Amino acid sequence: MKITTVCHGNIARSQVLHHYLAEYANRASLPLDLFSCGTATRETYPDADRLLAEVRTELERRGLNPQVHRNVIDEDARQQLIDSDVILAADGNRRRELIALLGDQVATAKIQLFYEYIGEGSHDFVDTYDAKKGAQDPVRFAKCFDELERIARLIVEHILNPK
Repeated sequence: MKITTVCHGNIARSQVLHHYLAEYANRASLPLDLFSCGTATRETYPDADRLLAEVRTELERRGLNPQVHRNVIDEDARQQLIDSDVILAADGNRRRELIALLGDQVATAKIQLFYEYIGEGSHDFVDTYDAKKGAQDPVRFAKCFDELERIARLIVEHILNPK
């Protein structure tokens, strides 16, 4: 099964969910093909290297693979999205962007919000980045790792035991 996770910058939410999905899939011997990307251009986050370093540090602190690579939607990423069985969008804005970008190349039903996929409704996973400060919001950033771990665990359980 191929899953792509998408957020705005591919700096925190989609990266962290990707790494937790890899961890829980590995524990369950579940072969997942994972990819993550962001809908924003590279120029949108000129401080991306610093932000990714913060994510790397926290992933490593939590015992996960700290290798992160920022992907934006280029032709390769577009093909990854088209080839995905499920596309998990962090929020409604990303979902709308993906639907507009991919048009009829992808069934809109396979583009779901993180919480939708685990059966918890269609609400957004709030961005951890505070654009006014040009930095991660420390409270949201700290909480997102625990919540994305929970979501990843439930996604893997859902795949292993569909209802």
